[in-house]
Amino acid sequence: MMGWILAGVIIGGALLYLLRSRSRILQIIIDGLAVLAYLGFFMETASSVLRTLMDGTVFMTQVHEVLLNSIFLISGGYLGPYGLCFLLGLVRKS
Repeated sequence: MMGWILAGVIIGGALLYLLRSRSRILQIIIDGLAVLAYLGFFMETASSVLRTLMDGTVFMTQVHEVLLNSIFLISGGYLGPYGLCFLLGLVRKS
């Protein structure tokens, strides 16, 4: 299972890198989606932590509810390959 996840991140990162290098419009779209994914990921994580602190359930497993959230999963799933794509671009420039 971990092999499939790793392969997906590598293939997704390479695909995003190729698409990003094709045109300026694709670069803007891919980067814009990354910004939206980052905001969604951050907001879901922060709201889950805040809810846990406000409910006083710090030592419970309530904070793990975020792992079932669709926004958290989709945005986190996009940020993995996007991060690899961004790193590939930095390596190529240096």
